[in-house]
Amino acid sequence: MKIAIVRKRYTFHGGAEEFSRSLITALADAGHQVHLFALQWEGLPATGGIHLHRVPVPTFNSALRDLGFALSVRKALRREEFDIIQSHDRTLYQDIYRAGDGCHIEWLRQRWRRTGLSGKLSIVTNPYHWLILALERMIFKGRRFKKIIAISELVKRNIMDNYRVDGRDIEVIYNGVNLERFTPRNRELYRDEIRRRHSAGADDFLVLFVGSGFERKGVRFLLRAVEQVPEPLTVFIVGKGPTGRFTSLTKRQKVVFCGPQKEIHKYYAAADLFVFPSIYEPFGNVHLEALASGLPVITTRQSGASEIIQDGMQGFVVGMPEETERIAHCIRKLMDGERRGRMAEEARRLAEAFSMEAHTERMLQLYTELKDA
Repeated sequence: MKIAIVRKRYTFHGGAEEFSRSLITALADAGHQVHLFALQWEGLPATGGIHLHRVPVPTFNSALRDLGFALSVRKALRREEFDIIQSHDRTLYQDIYRAGDGCHIEWLRQRWRRTGLSGKLSIVTNPYHWLILALERMIFKGRRFKKIIAISELVKRNIMDNYRVDGRDIEVIYNGVNLERFTPRNRELYRDEIRRRHSAGADDFLVLFVGSGFERKGVRFLLRAVEQVPEPLTVFIVGKGPTGRFTSLTKRQKVVFCGPQKEIHKYYAAADLFVFPSIYEPFGNVHLEALASGLPVITTRQSGASEIIQDGMQGFVVGMPEETERIAHCIRKLMDGERRGRMAEEARRLAEAFSMEAHTERMLQLYTELKDA
């Protein structure tokens, strides 16, 4: 098949971008011709059959960039014939809209509940939010799709509730993960190396957070939770974001802001536990990466990934990120090595049901259904 994939950009520290890269590579490896339409892409996969189409738009302003991309990529896509056009961004011309970023209106609603007057004014006066909301309405209410892929039941409900889209138009397909790159075997290879790099002791109990966009993904709730744990521990925060506002939250425990990392699989190998107390997360590939690496996961019902995790089996699911006492209690439970070992085995077993190969097979099945309809 001749498949067009639309994604504005790829950066190594973006989970959604890394998923796009994995899907593109898998489709090309399966013998399909993949045309990638992007503003910029760092390190195009070496696999043959991938063709990059750069979409030039102004980048000095985020609102102009996204509007320009939505308009320009529509024009570029109409120049050729494709069997399937799948967009991973809010654009105006596609067969499949993959709502990997969830619903912007839902993220703003969750943020509104948790911010003060200045934060609310920022939401209301920022033209970027108005643009993204307009693009969402045009996609969903204007039916600019043949099928919507929701990456969790959470996202499906968000779309149905906010835009009255018929549930039959939405297919829930969970993300996939590279089970060879993310594996418990990495512990023997990289655990000591990464700990030494960031001055963590070999016997430290190490809690890991991975994600860029610290506000939405709940870093402040994580730090408040670990401060309530009486036993000493170390926290690695891997990702891109401002750190100044969070340093005052850490007085007792050791917290290391590691920045974005290309070799992220090594950081899972260095950790004992993964905690992700997000405010709003459509799914979050980091959950699958952690599970595949053999790490128990603590997350919230505000993340779509909580739908696949059985509370007390592969980790713990907390209702809301504000429940920091509950998060701290779950961390303490997992400081018990025997319990943590059992959950680690269950975590890997769960991840094996979400291989990238299985995901690609499901995507190709959907492509064929739409192509032959």
